[in-house]
Amino acid sequence: MTQPQPGGPADGVMAAAVLKLADLAARVERVEQSAGQRIGDLAASCAEALAQVASLRAEAGTLGERADGIEARLAEAGALLARMSGQIDHLTAARDEPGAPAAAYRVHPAPPWWQPGDDRCAEAAERLRDWVEEVYRPVFGYLGAMLAGCWDRHPLCLACLDVLHEAWCLLYLAPRDPKMVFAQLDWLTRPLLQAAEVMARETGDCRGGGHREPGQPAAPAVPAWLNGRR
Repeated sequence: MTQPQPGGPADGVMAAAVLKLADLAARVERVEQSAGQRIGDLAASCAEALAQVASLRAEAGTLGERADGIEARLAEAGALLARMSGQIDHLTAARDEPGAPAAAYRVHPAPPWWQPGDDRCAEAAERLRDWVEEVYRPVFGYLGAMLAGCWDRHPLCLACLDVLHEAWCLLYLAPRDPKMVFAQLDWLTRPLLQAAEVMARETGDCRGGGHREPGQPAAPAVPAWLNGRR
């Protein structure tokens, strides 16, 4: 039997096959490395995504708790508003309703004192005359005595007495509680005194020499015929 000679065609085929197998092995190894790296990247991405999902779930739970808390507070506020509305309706009930409490005092609209011919001014002045004679002069002593009898002919006095009267009605015609007591004390020691002083200065000349229209010069202390002889 004839042996193949070294360097013959068979050796060349074998060498080519070995090289091809080595190349295929290298390619397989590269593919495996690339696939492994991709699989690792995918695994890391999946882990990151799972962490984000867990974080979102936690935040969603927190938001849900906050929403529940806000809803509960809104319910409490709604109940409080309902109670307040009922109390307001009860306080503002009309006097003539059976079993209704006395209605709270309601202030009168401000009269247009700058329009003395207006009927509203005449109505307010009549109301103030009653209050001055029944309350202001008898109760407030020297403060009432400082007011000249012609006060109703002085727009400044009318304006002051108008607000004093309305404030007095609000403070003294309603049930009194501790807060109301302090409000009455403040009114007695500040606004009332200041208004009385203003009206006293406005009507000061009228108390001694009769009524003088606002802006009119005061009457001289010495008669004119005596001034000519000096």
